[in-house]
Amino acid sequence: MGSIPSVSLPSVLTCRKCLCNMKCYSRKLEKLRPNVSKAYQENFDLFIHHPEQYWREVEACIMLNQYFRFHVGGDIVNYQYFLKMVEIAQRNPQCSILCFTKKDYIINMYIRDYGELPNNLHIVLSAWKDLTLHNPYQLPEAHVIYRDGTTTTHEDAIECKGNCTECAIEHGGCWNLKHGERIKFHEH
Repeated sequence: MGSIPSVSLPSVLTCRKCLCNMKCYSRKLEKLRPNVSKAYQENFDLFIHHPEQYWREVEACIMLNQYFRFHVGGDIVNYQYFLKMVEIAQRNPQCSILCFTKKDYIINMYIRDYGELPNNLHIVLSAWKDLTLHNPYQLPEAHVIYRDGTTTTHEDAIECKGNCTECAIEHGGCWNLKHGERIKFHEH
């Protein structure tokens, strides 16, 4: 991630159920580093029990930064959660906000109901080999290059350079994917 501020939630608990849950890099990190697991759980508990405070703290960070990422670990909790993400993005156009999600149905519902996403909210739909990705609006997609060399994407996908800060500063990679574009990551 580099120096990009972010907020994360517990993996698996907030994620779609798929084989990714068995190989999830965030889940591995949470097991290796109990302090990371504790921080993600504290974020989730704050969201559940004191949502106003959770969103105030998230927005305060976004207000003070040029770049922000939702969910290095975890995923969009539900539709209402995503609506708050959109509201915050709309109020903070100076900040470029990135979010990878396997919850394509939430994003599709929003676009169906409200139209385009805010220009500064970069949603990238994450594919996984046992997960059917529904992308009628041709949003950017992220795909995995698995350890066995297989992948769920086409050859035209951009390969991740591995550092979110560099890509953000260079205005490349995930931060600037256009409709219909794909990025691929090596399984980690």
